[in-house]
Amino acid sequence: MVAFTNLVKTLIIYLKMNRLQIKIQEVQVNELNQFVTKILIDGTDLIVLLSEFEKPFAKKEGCPDIAGQYGGLNPRTLYKNLLNLTDNSNSNNNKSDILDCDCGVWGCWAFMTKIENVNNKIIWTDFEQLHRGKDSHNHWNYSKFGPFEFNKSEYNSELEKLRNQL
Repeated sequence: MVAFTNLVKTLIIYLKMNRLQIKIQEVQVNELNQFVTKILIDGTDLIVLLSEFEKPFAKKEGCPDIAGQYGGLNPRTLYKNLLNLTDNSNSNNNKSDILDCDCGVWGCWAFMTKIENVNNKIIWTDFEQLHRGKDSHNHWNYSKFGPFEFNKSEYNSELEKLRNQL
């Protein structure tokens, strides 16, 4: 009976975890065709999730159109960032850049997250829009956004699929 109870607990934890998908798409940015990534969490585009979350902040500062104005990163860059390497030039304060501005200029509107490896989970937490951080006069508080918890083996499998497409 104890084994069955532990199995049920494990299954419940597994079902509560988020699902990550990364797709590569070709888009035109500044009249150039580029390959960028699209991050889906539980089947929903991360940019759509952020747009909805950021709308109240953007409206409050009188710029409702800036909510969710992100674009996907170059696949190679996102792959490195999701590995959360310590020598990563796209990191800031132990966070990794997972989206950037839809204008195509690196760092213009970077969106960051802390990526933690805890037991059998990868956790995205402590989100931040670099230009609306704690020191900004228009701080956007992401404490109620996420966290997103992924099964480590599924997460690594998705990263492997991405790496194979590079």
